[in-house]
Amino acid sequence: MQGTTKPQEPKVGFNINDLSLEDKNKLVGAFAWLIKEDKKQNPALYQIKKEKND
Repeated sequence: MQGTTKPQEPKVGFNINDLSLEDKNKLVGAFAWLIKEDKKQNPALYQIKKEKND
């Protein structure tokens, strides 16, 4: 008869310090790409807002 095994619980939480330098660079690169693509889709969000002095 097979014994029952308890399924492993997924690790909850994330710590950037646990990543290797290569993985950190990949993560930063992914966010840089996302921002670049978002600028293409929503350029108005990235324009400098000028204050009017009346």
